Amino acid sequence: MPQISLKALRIAARTLDREHMTKWLQDATGKAKITAAEFNEIMRQHLPKESQYQAEVMCFIATNYPDGFVWKAAAGPYCRQGIPDVCAIIDGHFFAFEIKRPFIGKLSKLQELTIANINKAGGTAAVISFDYQAKEVIENVISGYRYKLKSARA
Repeated sequence: MPQISLKALRIAARTLDREHMTKWLQDATGKAKITAAEFNEIMRQHLPKESQYQAEVMCFIATNYPDGFVWKAAAGPYCRQGIPDVCAIIDGHFFAFEIKRPFIGKLSKLQELTIANINKAGGTAAVISFDYQAKEVIENVISGYRYKLKSARA
């Protein structure tokens, strides 16, 4: 199999959906067909670990929302399980982001339940891989709040 450019693969993973990523891998490897198992194995081998995506999201939030508060949720045997990886309070609203590696990251049932409970309680929880996805979630919520505040004042 030809050598895959890691930089090109990581850029493609940020912009393509699974179908187009599969086609991209076929072109990059010269293979006529990539099986689901081959796709997953290539992604596991070549994409950064989840911790790198978490660090990128935390850095993005801290840089772009300096008045906010962002933290990495602790994990371990004495911590509540299922809590999303990155949490933030921005403009008084609680955000929780479960960060997964693109294409191959899967939520546990407990993570699914926790995300649903955070959203039900009035916070915003989402599953993302990239900083631009965090921005979309945050801006959608904040712009909704700002619109409601302006409407109430009018």
